[in-house]
Amino acid sequence: MQPAAAIALMPEGATALEIPSATDRPHFATRPSFDGPPPATSVYLDIPTSVYQAQKFRLYMDPDLLTPDPELEYQARRLAYAYITPAEAPCRADPGPFVRRVFRTLALDLPQTFELLKPSSFGDITVRFRTPEDREAAMRRQPFVLDGATVKLVREGETPNIRRASNDYVVHVLLRGYPIEQRMEKKIKDNCCRFGLVREIHPDCFAAPDLATVHLEHPTEIPNVLLIEYRDGSTSIVPVEIVRVWHRSHSYDADAQYVRIFPAPAPAA
Repeated sequence: MQPAAAIALMPEGATALEIPSATDRPHFATRPSFDGPPPATSVYLDIPTSVYQAQKFRLYMDPDLLTPDPELEYQARRLAYAYITPAEAPCRADPGPFVRRVFRTLALDLPQTFELLKPSSFGDITVRFRTPEDREAAMRRQPFVLDGATVKLVREGETPNIRRASNDYVVHVLLRGYPIEQRMEKKIKDNCCRFGLVREIHPDCFAAPDLATVHLEHPTEIPNVLLIEYRDGSTSIVPVEIVRVWHRSHSYDADAQYVRIFPAPAPAA
């Protein structure tokens, strides 16, 4: 077990904030891990699809580790998500032909070379224009109203179900029974990114129950259980215990750099 002194660590001057109860936190969060064989301790679960779909999807990514890819950025600027209203409009059952008809009826002067991709979690259907300029030309012409229905195009990153997180809190979490096969820093960060941004991991955690600090918007986002899913359909069940909560202002210096509270990891041999 992790020493109690390590578990109790908080930044100097920080005030311990209230730890949310289990009933105020999500039941679980899932994270796929398809690189490598599943751990020997993984099990097979039968969770209804409706329960999976009810999850609030959120992904935390470390901006310091993100390297912009010009090609990916270009492709993103070609995309728009088409939202059709009202909700009861019959065309929503098969939005592709309706969107085609909207452009051929109301915007025949615009390029008709766009592709319609299968619906995602954003909008009724995804529109991929030939160029970013084609997308922007269509954006300037909207909204499109036809047969009592309105089609509104929304850019990548501007959809209604996306909002910027404020990330006001830092939380100590214990990951109980975390599989040994997943105890690499990158995998721990990847597996936890559904509910927060891992800032540091206690060095002893790679050989004992895991302890980490997680930077997130609010501690009520941390699930009671993390489910790590593997390619063969099995799952690792990892109970998540919140040990301490404090405001992020105590964990960053005057230059907005994170200040460690755990011992620094040993230098690589």
